[in-house]
Amino acid sequence: MANNFTDQTSKLSERAAAGAEKLTERAKETAEAAAAMAHDAASAFAQARDTAWETARKTSEQARDTARRATEQARGVADDLYRRGETQAQEIARRVEERPLAALLIAATVGYALAYLLHSRR
Repeated sequence: MANNFTDQTSKLSERAAAGAEKLTERAKETAEAAAAMAHDAASAFAQARDTAWETARKTSEQARDTARRATEQARGVADDLYRRGETQAQEIARRVEERPLAALLIAATVGYALAYLLHSRR
Protein backbone atom coordinates (compact mmCIF):
# COMPACT_ATOMS: atom_id res chain seq x y z
CA MET A 1 0.00 0.00 0.00
CA ALA A 2 2.86 2.39 0.76
CA ASN A 3 4.34 1.47 -2.57
CA ASN A 4 1.00 2.19 -4.26
CA PHE A 5 0.79 5.52 -2.47
CA THR A 6 4.32 6.42 -3.58
CA ASP A 7 3.51 5.48 -7.17
CA GLN A 8 0.42 7.65 -7.15
CA THR A 9 2.32 10.54 -5.62
CA SER A 10 5.06 10.17 -8.19
CA LYS A 11 2.57 10.08 -11.07
CA LEU A 12 0.71 13.07 -9.65
CA SER A 13 3.99 14.96 -9.27
CA GLU A 14 4.95 14.14 -12.89
CA ARG A 15 1.53 15.29 -14.14
CA ALA A 16 1.80 18.51 -12.13
CA ALA A 17 5.28 19.15 -13.53
CA ALA A 18 4.07 18.47 -17.08
CA GLY A 19 1.08 20.79 -16.56
CA ALA A 20 3.32 23.52 -15.16
CA GLU A 21 5.67 23.10 -18.12
CA LYS A 22 2.76 23.41 -20.59
CA LEU A 23 1.44 26.44 -18.74
CA THR A 24 4.89 28.06 -18.81
CA GLU A 25 5.21 27.34 -22.54
CA ARG A 26 1.77 28.84 -23.22
CA ALA A 27 2.62 31.93 -21.17
CA LYS A 28 5.87 32.33 -23.10
CA GLU A 29 4.02 32.00 -26.44
CA THR A 30 1.41 34.53 -25.32
CA ALA A 31 4.13 36.98 -24.23
CA GLU A 32 5.93 36.58 -27.57
CA ALA A 33 2.67 37.13 -29.48
CA ALA A 34 1.91 40.23 -27.39
CA ALA A 35 5.43 41.57 -28.03
CA ALA A 36 5.02 40.98 -31.78
CA MET A 37 1.65 42.74 -31.74
CA ALA A 38 3.15 45.68 -29.83
CA HIS A 39 6.00 45.88 -32.33
CA ASP A 40 3.53 45.80 -35.25
CA ALA A 41 1.42 48.52 -33.61
CA ALA A 42 4.49 50.68 -33.03
CA SER A 43 5.56 50.21 -36.66
CA ALA A 44 2.06 51.08 -37.90
CA PHE A 45 2.01 54.19 -35.71
CA ALA A 46 5.45 55.27 -36.95
CA GLN A 47 4.37 54.76 -40.55
CA ALA A 48 1.17 56.76 -39.98
CA ARG A 49 3.18 59.53 -38.31
CA ASP A 50 5.66 59.65 -41.19
CA THR A 51 2.85 59.68 -43.75
CA ALA A 52 1.07 62.53 -41.94
CA TRP A 53 4.31 64.50 -41.70
CA GLU A 54 5.04 64.02 -45.41
CA THR A 55 1.48 65.01 -46.34
CA ALA A 56 1.75 68.16 -44.22
CA ARG A 57 5.10 69.03 -45.81
CA LYS A 58 3.76 68.56 -49.34
CA THR A 59 0.63 70.58 -48.55
CA SER A 60 2.77 73.37 -47.13
CA GLU A 61 4.94 73.42 -50.26
CA GLN A 62 1.86 73.48 -52.50
CA ALA A 63 0.34 76.34 -50.51
CA ARG A 64 3.61 78.29 -50.68
CA ASP A 65 3.88 77.73 -54.45
CA THR A 66 0.26 78.71 -54.99
CA ALA A 67 0.71 81.89 -52.95
CA ARG A 68 3.89 82.75 -54.85
CA ARG A 69 2.19 82.28 -58.23
CA ALA A 70 -0.84 84.29 -57.11
CA THR A 71 1.46 87.10 -55.92
CA GLU A 72 3.34 87.12 -59.21
CA GLN A 73 0.11 87.12 -61.18
CA ALA A 74 -1.40 89.92 -59.06
CA ARG A 75 1.81 91.96 -59.44
CA GLY A 76 1.63 91.51 -63.21
CA VAL A 77 -2.02 92.58 -63.33
CA ALA A 78 -1.33 95.59 -61.10
CA ASP A 79 1.62 96.66 -63.27
CA ASP A 80 -0.52 96.30 -66.40
CA LEU A 81 -3.36 98.33 -64.88
CA TYR A 82 -0.93 101.00 -63.72
CA ARG A 83 0.54 101.30 -67.23
CA ARG A 84 -2.94 101.48 -68.77
CA GLY A 85 -3.98 104.17 -66.28
CA GLU A 86 -0.84 106.14 -66.96
CA THR A 87 -1.41 105.87 -70.71
CA GLN A 88 -5.02 106.99 -70.33
CA ALA A 89 -3.99 109.92 -68.10
CA GLN A 90 -1.43 111.01 -70.70
CA GLU A 91 -4.05 110.73 -73.43
CA ILE A 92 -6.53 112.85 -71.44
CA ALA A 93 -3.81 115.44 -70.70
CA ARG A 94 -2.92 115.59 -74.40
CA ARG A 95 -6.57 116.11 -75.39
CA VAL A 96 -7.02 118.83 -72.76
CA GLU A 97 -3.94 120.62 -74.12
CA GLU A 98 -5.28 120.32 -77.68
CA ARG A 99 -8.78 121.57 -76.79
CA PRO A 100 -8.76 123.43 -73.49
CA LEU A 101 -12.13 125.12 -74.03
CA ALA A 102 -13.91 121.82 -74.80
CA ALA A 103 -12.30 120.26 -71.72
CA LEU A 104 -13.46 123.16 -69.56
CA LEU A 105 -17.03 122.91 -70.89
CA ILE A 106 -17.11 119.12 -70.31
CA ALA A 107 -15.79 119.50 -66.77
CA ALA A 108 -18.32 122.26 -66.01
CA THR A 109 -21.19 120.15 -67.41
CA VAL A 110 -20.19 117.11 -65.36
CA GLY A 111 -19.84 119.25 -62.23
CA TYR A 112 -23.25 120.87 -62.78
CA ALA A 113 -24.89 117.44 -63.38
CA LEU A 114 -23.38 116.02 -60.19
CA ALA A 115 -24.45 119.05 -58.15
CA TYR A 116 -27.96 118.82 -59.59
CA LEU A 117 -28.21 115.10 -58.73
CA LEU A 118 -26.91 115.62 -55.20
CA HIS A 119 -29.17 118.58 -54.41
CA SER A 120 -32.30 117.26 -56.11
CA ARG A 121 -32.56 114.32 -53.73
CA ARG A 122 -33.36 116.52 -50.75
